[in-house]
Amino acid sequence: MALVDFAAFTKKVLDAVKGKLSKKEVGILKRLFTRVKKRNTILAAGLLSALKAGGASKRDTTRLSKILETANERIIEGKKPFTEKEKKDLAVIFERANMPKKAEAKFKHNVETDEDDLLVSEIAESIHREEKTKFEFVPEKKMKTKTISLPEKKKTQQKSRRA
Repeated sequence: MALVDFAAFTKKVLDAVKGKLSKKEVGILKRLFTRVKKRNTILAAGLLSALKAGGASKRDTTRLSKILETANERIIEGKKPFTEKEKKDLAVIFERANMPKKAEAKFKHNVETDEDDLLVSEIAESIHREEKTKFEFVPEKKMKTKTISLPEKKKTQQKSRRA
């Protein structure tokens, strides 16, 4: 899996420009990296949430992850990200998740036209994180119940009334 480690990439770039850029320019570069990271994280989270809300199966999510990993490798090699078969698979995944055609088109545009390997990596990493995360249920707080004893009726001896 040749996903881009964005944090490591950012560190390498900032180390490489150390002493070559002014503090102001380094600050601009840091903000640019931060903005790209936020954008990709939000897009990845939004896509996965929409897929889940639409009812995408685990198989579809796993297939999407594999498609993105190979797309990332192709982008790095300077090739087109998706094969025709993968484009059809993406269409099926989006359709099964009841996602609008516009969302599918926007996603393909971000990956194909922009050749955004950083976005592809973020989405694939998000899928992997999600698969590894196990939800642990927090037990309900035990309610303390007070035992309230009802006042016992005093046994009064009833006197028999005999005439």
